[in-house]
Amino acid sequence: GAAFVFALPGPVVPVAAGPACGRRPGSLLVYPLQRSALLNAAVFTVVNVTNTNRAGVGETDVHFQYVNVTTSGSPFLFAKCTIEDRVETLTPADTLSVLTSCHNGALLGEGYLVVTARDPEVVDVPWSFDHLIGSEYVVSAAGGMYALNAIPFCSPAPEFGATDLDGDGKRDFDGMEYELIADELYVDSFLGSVGGDIVLISFLGGEYLNEVDFVIYNDDEFQLSATWSFSCWTRTPLAQISGYFTQQGLATTSNDPGELDITCDGVQDLDTGWAIVRGKRALAITSDDVEDPAILGALANDDLQQWMNARLLWESSAKQTGAQFPN
Repeated sequence: GAAFVFALPGPVVPVAAGPACGRRPGSLLVYPLQRSALLNAAVFTVVNVTNTNRAGVGETDVHFQYVNVTTSGSPFLFAKCTIEDRVETLTPADTLSVLTSCHNGALLGEGYLVVTARDPEVVDVPWSFDHLIGSEYVVSAAGGMYALNAIPFCSPAPEFGATDLDGDGKRDFDGMEYELIADELYVDSFLGSVGGDIVLISFLGGEYLNEVDFVIYNDDEFQLSATWSFSCWTRTPLAQISGYFTQQGLATTSNDPGELDITCDGVQDLDTGWAIVRGKRALAITSDDVEDPAILGALANDDLQQWMNARLLWESSAKQTGAQFPN
């Protein structure tokens, strides 16, 4: 694996510099959840990446970096975040699917994955190649399956040009190498009775403990709040974040009869809500604290429960300017 390096996020800006990738192909893909089947033999993950470029300079290398997160065992690290590297080549119109338990070198790997387009003619040079799309399939031995899209990031650099503009060996989400990361995330809706896990990613590495604020609204537009801390990457049940994510917690005010009525009798049966996720600060033992750290995220539920599902979180138009990911 490789050691993490990190940077201090800069100020928040209202819009991204350069193109916004959205759901279009990008030069870098972040898969919020990757796990080895050896960690849970009943649930395994297939990662897919596709090259949508069909003509011209159509071939690219893709650099897989599996970030595997475990307890650090050190008083100076909050988590051990090691990287397993693999490089593959995609020819024009090519698609690749890999089983993470084979492709990720860690026997008990769990965390997230970053896939970066690289120049196939030059060793270890990330380049602007906004033609990558991807997803992951999570499959249960019991027969369930869901797909979760990767989070794409376009590069404002000239097409087929090197993206490491400052030569620091890192992927900078600064609006010049890659587009900016959102300042806020949104859980568009959730059912308190169903639960599920929230997945959160920080690029600061295991030295930092990220404090995250949650602003939760129930279906009566009543504002609730919670705080959670994690290092590097976490997958945590919503109910563990706060009781306000449960049916009982959401029902703290009078029910809105116009909300979820599953018996069609005009009376609400289940409480719903939505939430805002904001990085507050990142704390370190041996380094300076970071205010308002950049966070990525998703919701997932695949532990052999009745419903296997996942979705990405929505993102604000306000962006972060200083997030980085190491080579």
